[in-house]
Amino acid sequence: MYPFLMAVIILVSIIALVGTLYVGKNVNQTIAKYEAEGYSAEDEVASLQNHGKKTSFRLLTTIYSITFVIAAILCAIFIF
Repeated sequence: MYPFLMAVIILVSIIALVGTLYVGKNVNQTIAKYEAEGYSAEDEVASLQNHGKKTSFRLLTTIYSITFVIAAILCAIFIF
């Protein structure tokens, strides 16, 4: 049972890491695009306001919230 729990925790952590790297790659691509097109700071602020719900912060919060909940459940199973 314990090796299974450890495997699940490792798998969830790897999925969270991949999700984080994906979000970081998207942010870097967006920054590179803005620099290539010569956007000003005001343009970037307006762009961020237009994205609304599709921000990287919200996505990262979701990824790590799910990771934390799964890890907490598995730790509770391990303890009890």
